Amino acid sequence: MREKTSWPIVAICYDFDKTLSPKDMQNFGLIPKLGCKVSAFWKASNKIAQEQGMDKILAYMKLIVDKAQSREEKIAREDFNALGKTIELFPGVDSWFERINKIAESLEINVEHYIISAGLKEIIEGTTIAKFFTGIYASEFYYDQYGKPMWPCQVVNYTTKTQYLFRINKNCLDMSDEDSVNQYIPNEERKSFKDKLLKC
Repeated sequence: MREKTSWPIVAICYDFDKTLSPKDMQNFGLIPKLGCKVSAFWKASNKIAQEQGMDKILAYMKLIVDKAQSREEKIAREDFNALGKTIELFPGVDSWFERINKIAESLEINVEHYIISAGLKEIIEGTTIAKFFTGIYASEFYYDQYGKPMWPCQVVNYTTKTQYLFRINKNCLDMSDEDSVNQYIPNEERKSFKDKLLKC
């Protein structure tokens, strides 16, 4: 068997909501924690987006902060992480990554798993499967010195997801690096994709 470092790298990229999990991640623990009904929260979020001409992802992130403040509800990064434990996954997802890694090893392939999601990175980081991901690209908050969410740090929507495919393909994983992702990299130096977006 060849040295593992010489094996080709294949990246598998996953959406999260309704792909690895049957519902939007916010519906499990976050929205109830904010004292809202799921349908009412999303109706209010969509209304903000429509009335303000706002990106829907920014609208729901703003509503999370507003609802937490109005209820004086503590919702720091560690609270989002804890909510990750409430996420229900589709049957078989828990064992999927180890199964795929084992098959890849038998074929002398290095597999890297990535999440590209409009959901919250902090919640995904708290799930049971977070340890399997080389990278998690999802919407994320900026926090003050007390751990309070203040502003969106990253926003991933339905069209910006393609940026992360380029980053992964070119191995430009530092989000603050805007130069490398736009540079030409020969195909033989890039990671290959078996599926750009895998639906389970």
